[in-house]
Amino acid sequence: MSKRVMACVVPCLMLCACFFGFGIGGFGQEGAGKKKGGGRNLSDGDNAQSLAHIDAAKKLAGDDPVLMKTWTFFCTVNDINAPRPGIEATKVFDNLYAIPSSNIQQTTVWAITTNDGIILLDSGQVGRTQAIIADMQKLGLDPAKVKYILLGHGHGDHYAGAAYFQEHYGTRVGTTAADWDLMYPANPPANKKQDERPNRDLVLKEGQDIKLGGETVHVIEIPGHTPGSVAFIFNVKESGKTHTAGLFGGTILGQANITTAGLNQYLQSIDHYLEFAKKMKVDVEIQNHALFDDTEGRIAKFKTRKPGDPNPLLMPIDKYTRMWGVVSECIRAEIARRPSN
Repeated sequence: MSKRVMACVVPCLMLCACFFGFGIGGFGQEGAGKKKGGGRNLSDGDNAQSLAHIDAAKKLAGDDPVLMKTWTFFCTVNDINAPRPGIEATKVFDNLYAIPSSNIQQTTVWAITTNDGIILLDSGQVGRTQAIIADMQKLGLDPAKVKYILLGHGHGDHYAGAAYFQEHYGTRVGTTAADWDLMYPANPPANKKQDERPNRDLVLKEGQDIKLGGETVHVIEIPGHTPGSVAFIFNVKESGKTHTAGLFGGTILGQANITTAGLNQYLQSIDHYLEFAKKMKVDVEIQNHALFDDTEGRIAKFKTRKPGDPNPLLMPIDKYTRMWGVVSECIRAEIARRPSN
């Protein structure tokens, strides 16, 4: 196990980056409303070093359509905020459900069912709470049974709705101490709306699992997008078989607006997370921003899936590792474009 990545390495830099990325309300990713994606400004120029990283990323992707979509998203210019097709609320495993939150950045909520209630991973975009509840009910899920909401990171497009669940159902809401402080800064920006934040509650820490109804959600700290971003690893079941799902809850989508120190910490967090993913043999890939891994296309396959067909969300650990390798190489390309200090 490598030395644990700590969220305090670049707190000031990361807090600035997070507030620039609408950390308290609205959209949660960098460059909202700007044509920036894959870490590249429209005026960016490449050099030999950045091109080598782009080429390395493309070789990792190979001819796999999902990995090539990841490469295209992170290594080429695109608009991260362009409206995209919606993801339909879908039961994807016996105990896991995908619930759409927003077509902008395809923000997605995931529901894990247990014998004693439901765990939500994130709670959605501002103004979408009732739609999320309606989708849950359509899938046969009772919102009153949501016992925990675990936040991948403390931006408004992921925590909106959590306060409603706290107030109406007594749901416990958890994020790291660093991201509670992000939501409740000592000196909040005067021009930022501070609506729909959940009340301070459960503090998530790496190594302290969340358990409910015989199910366990492992928490891994992955600072970079925010100071206290986390990943979740947990078991899912289908047809008597158990698989292991991984959700990297703090993906940087527009790395052009993140400091070099922040990107370097993010690369460390990816490596840190993959240590756990490999050890626990993650073979199901899901995202809370589903626009770079073809979640939309993979979930659409559930409609035409025939008995015996593999689950569309399955991803062997070697491919899963390659996907994050693609992301890392594209980020290294962005760092290589920047003038040396």
